[in-house]
This record gives sequence, structure tokens and C-alpha cells, in this order.
Amino acid sequence: MASAKAVKQRIRSVKNTAQITKAMEVVSATKMRRSQEFAIKARPYAIASLNLLRNLVTKTKELPGILERREKKECYGLLVITSDKGLAGALNANVIRKAEAWIKMRRANNENSILVTVGKRAKDYFEHKGVPIHKSFWGFGDMISLSETLPVAEVLMEGFLDHTWDEFSAVYTHFRTTLLQEAVLRKILPITQEGVEEIVKGVIPEYGKFSSKPYTLNPIPYHYEYTYEPSPEALLTELVPQLLRMHVHHMILESNASEHSARMVAMKNASDNAKELITDLTLTYNKARQASITRELSEITAGKEALESN
Repeated sequence: MASAKAVKQRIRSVKNTAQITKAMEVVSATKMRRSQEFAIKARPYAIASLNLLRNLVTKTKELPGILERREKKECYGLLVITSDKGLAGALNANVIRKAEAWIKMRRANNENSILVTVGKRAKDYFEHKGVPIHKSFWGFGDMISLSETLPVAEVLMEGFLDHTWDEFSAVYTHFRTTLLQEAVLRKILPITQEGVEEIVKGVIPEYGKFSSKPYTLNPIPYHYEYTYEPSPEALLTELVPQLLRMHVHHMILESNASEHSARMVAMKNASDNAKELITDLTLTYNKARQASITRELSEITAGKEALESN
């Protein structure tokens, strides 16, 4: 059994750790709520744009290249979105595991693939594994604006339009609830109505404070005809790239909210484990102290008996 002094020092150390994890839990909870609010602000624009896209596609003969569905695919691309920091449980590991499964599938089918990464965790991991990375982005921070994530969307669009890749998917963490986040794989290029709808639906969590926002994805029943200036084709050419920019932006925002939520849960578990450890160590300390007192009393009693026998 360790000495009472050693156990007491360990109790002090665990208490200090518990204070740190509790503080990190509170900070992550605050950042998670702010990230959710930030993501939800753009939802009305997303829904309006989606309804406009539905209306425009039916009236446009020549669709933009970004909507082109290519039968023959020479190369596939994957956007991997992780966090810059750790201490978030299995959040990044789940995303990377899904990305590795995608890479393995492409290699098994003898298909070319390219990676674009967001977050230092993905960048460092795949560089260490020797997997080629076309472009890396990191350091976006917690409250990112659309202008900050534009370079990511522009790289994806340019690569698709110049046939560097013919299809592009993304793997990121989908925020379902505060306690549940899951790594998902979704196709983002070429843009489809179904893909945009899926992202718009995912902006608001299924449960909790933000789950009851009065926004719907029901198509607007048009009983009238719009007159487009200069033309439906020109408007669609501007709208579709903006939808992709919004698409990528929301995936990064959702990953941010998931990161803070996962870190909050991880820190709460660490704080709870620290409390249990302190309880066990306190019991061990009391036992060690009681054993020390018992030993000292035994020595005193033995000494007294030795003196009396002389």
C-alpha cells in the first residue's frame, strides 16, 4: 500500500485535473450553443435558395457545368473534415475511419482518388500515412464566416469544372443531438437537389432547444410565372455555386458544433471519473492513515510492555 503522503499528493493532483476538465466542459458547452446558433442563422437563406433552384431547373434548358452528371468517372475526390485540436473523444477517429474505408474501396476498384482536408487532425494523419493530399485547410476557429470557408468550396468547384475529379464526396461529423454525433459520408458534387435538401435538414438538430425552429423544406406551390432577368440560365449559373459554398460552410459549422459537443461530453466524463478516483483515493488514504496509527499504537504498547517486563 502506498504511503499516506503519496496518496494525499495524488488526491491533490486529481483535484487539480478535475478543476481543469470542469472548466473545459463549461467552455465547450458555451461554444457548442454558439456554434448551433451561428449555423441556424443561414437556414432561411438555404431554404429559399433551394426552392428557387427547384423552380429554375424546370425552366432551364442548358444547366451549369457544376450540375453535370458524368457517366464515365476518371477520378473521385473526398473532403475530410476534422478538428484542429484533440480531447474530443472518438470524434476525429470516426471521421478518419470512414475516410480510410472510402479510400480502401476506391483502391479495391482500381479508381483514382484525391483528398482535400479541413483540420489539422486529418492533415497530420494522412500525411503520416503517406496518403497524397491535394489541398489542406485549417485554423478556421470557432465562429467562422462564409468568406473564411470560400477557399474550400472554390477548390472543389475548380477541380470539378476542369475535370481534375468527376465526383466529390465529403466525410464529416453530423450533429444529431448534444450527446450523439455521427460521421457521415455524402456526395456533394455534382450538386443535386437531394444532396442540398439533406444538408439543409441537418442544420437543425433532431432534439433540443433548436429543434423546433419554424422552418420547413416543403416546396413552394407556384401558381404564377416569374420573369427572370437576365435569364434563368444566368441566374442558375450564379445560384448553384453559391449553394455549394453554403453546403461546404454548413458542413464545417456542423463539424465545429459536433467538436465542442464531443469535447464537452469527454470533459464531463473526465470530471466524473476524477470524482470517483478522488473518492477511492480518499478511502485508500484513510486506510493508510489508520494503518499508520495502528502501527504506532502497537509500537507504543510493545515498548511499554518491554519496559514493565524489565
